[in-house]
Amino acid sequence: MDRRKKELLKNYALVTLACLILAFGSAVFIVPNNLVTGGLTSVGVITQFFITKAGSSFQAVDLVNWAGQILFLVVSFIFLGRQYTARSFYASLLYPLFFSLFYRLSIFNGESLGVFLSKAMQDSGGEPIAISLLAAVFGGALVGSGVALSLAGGGTTGGFDVLSVLLAKVTRLKESHYTFFIDATLVIVGMIVMWDINQGLLGIVSAFMCALIVQLGYVNGSGFVIADVVTEKVDEIRDFVVHHLDRSTTVFSAVGGYSGKQRTVVRVCLSKRQLSEFKMAMVEIDPSAFMTFVQSSMIHGEGFRPLINPNAKELIKQANETRKGKKKEK
Repeated sequence: MDRRKKELLKNYALVTLACLILAFGSAVFIVPNNLVTGGLTSVGVITQFFITKAGSSFQAVDLVNWAGQILFLVVSFIFLGRQYTARSFYASLLYPLFFSLFYRLSIFNGESLGVFLSKAMQDSGGEPIAISLLAAVFGGALVGSGVALSLAGGGTTGGFDVLSVLLAKVTRLKESHYTFFIDATLVIVGMIVMWDINQGLLGIVSAFMCALIVQLGYVNGSGFVIADVVTEKVDEIRDFVVHHLDRSTTVFSAVGGYSGKQRTVVRVCLSKRQLSEFKMAMVEIDPSAFMTFVQSSMIHGEGFRPLINPNAKELIKQANETRKGKKKEK
């Protein structure tokens, strides 16, 4: 098996494990304790609250999850294109499938695992608030682990991530800002609708735990990568980067220190999510290429974070006045 297929299998394995862990944390810890932490699952929890309040025993959390995932897949295909949709398609369908299994499967005294576990903790003498706190912490940790693994495998968790990416494309704010805003809005809405401050605060604890695990497990090891490739296949690499990764390249000449021969270097700035795909493509394009990768915490410019300073004009004006003053003194 070649390196490209191994890398692809590894990524699919990571995303599969991520969906399993994410679904387990949500269905077993978050939903049975009515915690609103953000994402489509929280929309399902809020919907279920109204259904239960109306006197119905119908369970709808997973159905809301399915409907939301399919809707956002359609939105992704229309507005973000086939490439992004293909990257999120697998997880967007696998996660709700695992979630439905954990949420619906009744093998413990005719109850789902989440309900059975909650009752077992109550029967052992646990206080309701302590049980909910444990569920918030463990559920948040599991969900965060799932999200981090999914990102490490080059996938996305779908759902509101699509909306965050779409909004980030048409505004100057980053995806993470919109993700935070959407999740925070859902937590506040859940707190108001259920009129339960304790549950709302526990939801915040769970969301914080999730964010902490993602930060430690993925974000601290992510960021941006600058790749320098010494190659003779310049045009092929440039075409792949421009048309498939939606990035640009810088091409310059260099001289080999040992051989003394003229070489061509292609420099590419990538997000870490794109690194795996880039390396797999390089195996096909030029497996003999010499490549170096340098991690960067920040890159400014077109296609990356814009370099913005609202006081820039004033600073330039002050610098010019200072320079003119020094010339007069001379």
